[in-house]
Amino acid sequence: MSVPDAPPADARRNPRPRIAMRGQILHGVHQECAEVVIRNLTDGGAKVRLVSSVAAAIQGRLILRLESGDRPGVVAWQAGNEIGLRFD
Repeated sequence: MSVPDAPPADARRNPRPRIAMRGQILHGVHQECAEVVIRNLTDGGAKVRLVSSVAAAIQGRLILRLESGDRPGVVAWQAGNEIGLRFD
């Protein structure tokens, strides 16, 4: 399963306010943990940047772990170390 590249900025239904907070993505069969910086966040999704200098291929179902609680979702797109998430 390939992950599409980032959508053009005008493809979003709603604007996403910019933020910078730390979080984690739990992904894969063994729930591997990847440290991320959340760049924007809404009820429907988020854009995150992987903290690691190595861009990992994160695909499929995942959990975005925040201080306020876990958000289950899927990868909508990935471009280098940036990942777009769509929440359930």
